[in-house]
Amino acid sequence: MAVEDLTKLYDGLTITTTRELKDEAIHIAISQNITVYDALFIAAAQKMNATLYTADKKLCAKTDKPIKTKLLTKETEE
Repeated sequence: MAVEDLTKLYDGLTITTTRELKDEAIHIAISQNITVYDALFIAAAQKMNATLYTADKKLCAKTDKPIKTKLLTKETEE
C-alpha cells in the first residue's frame, strides 16, 4: 500500500532539471548579482508560474519583481 501511494505521489510531480533551467538561471544570476544556485529557484518558479517560498530574506528581496515570493518566518509557521 505504501509503495502504491508513493508511486501515485511521484507520478503527480512535475520534474524540472537544472539543465532545463541553466540558461535562464545564469541570466538571472548575472542580472541580479546572485548565485546561480539561488537563480535556479527563481527560474523554476518562473517556468512553473509559481510562488517562491523562501526563508532567505536577501533572495526574497531580489525576487520581488520577476516572480511572486513569500518570505517564510517563524510567524508564518504559527
